[in-house]
Amino acid sequence: MHCLNHHHGHLVLSATWAAFAVASILVATKTFAWWVSGSLTIQASLLDSFSDFFSSMINFLAVRYSRKPANDNYRFGHGKAEALAGFVQSILIIASTSWIVWHAYEHHQMAQNITHHSLAVWVMAFSTLLTLGLVLFQLYTIKRTNSIAIKADFLHYQADIFSNIAAIVALVALYWFGVSWVDIAFGVGIAVFLLVGSWSILKQSSSILMDRELEPAVRQDILKNIESHPKVIEAHDLRTRSTGQQDFIQVHITLDPMLPLHEAHIISDEVEASLKKSYQNSEILIHLDPLGYTHLTESIES
Repeated sequence: MHCLNHHHGHLVLSATWAAFAVASILVATKTFAWWVSGSLTIQASLLDSFSDFFSSMINFLAVRYSRKPANDNYRFGHGKAEALAGFVQSILIIASTSWIVWHAYEHHQMAQNITHHSLAVWVMAFSTLLTLGLVLFQLYTIKRTNSIAIKADFLHYQADIFSNIAAIVALVALYWFGVSWVDIAFGVGIAVFLLVGSWSILKQSSSILMDRELEPAVRQDILKNIESHPKVIEAHDLRTRSTGQQDFIQVHITLDPMLPLHEAHIISDEVEASLKKSYQNSEILIHLDPLGYTHLTESIES
């Protein structure tokens, strides 16, 4: 289950701010380096950093919006905005893989025109180190929050590290050994890596947006928790979903029909409190059924 408290929300926002800041620095650095050198490698990397810049900006806005509390129009909160951002990013990443392969081929064709190898290598090295710091922070954030939006951003910047390393290797291989096919090999490898990773994020985002049930093991644990109460006869009609930040649990519990309403209400509160201990960041709705009760819809159908 996802337990995203105030600290976790602040951590996710910090990760999106960090991504936006890193992308801004890299755009400025690579723009200057490209203006000085005219390097095709830096030019391609600059275009990729522009893509990162706009992607991180959209991600930040989506994550910030998802933190808005529930209101009269959105009674279940705005948490799905984060899953929507992850979905859109995964689609864009999948679409960008063709550009990566095409660029690798084009750079292979024009690699001999690069004249400022040293500057290009240093710019790529700086980009790699800066992006590595961001990726480590994003990885820490993902482990603490399981944020789907940060996962998508993490995949994007992780691929950037591989792309930068590939560019450095390609430049060194060309300058020192005259080998120019390295770009294509790395480009295809990175494209495959992106396709696998983005497909996983796409499925996870879709599950949240389509209100897929929580994992079977989690559902079984919820039922076991409820039925551990000595006065609960049975738990049934369990429905669960998640916004990525908050989980929603709806369930019917069967009680002795002779219990006073006041006592039945106390039992319901005790069951809810027990579930809250295990699933702190969840909204729980419990419906009480007396033993032997037949739903009105069932009686009508029969």
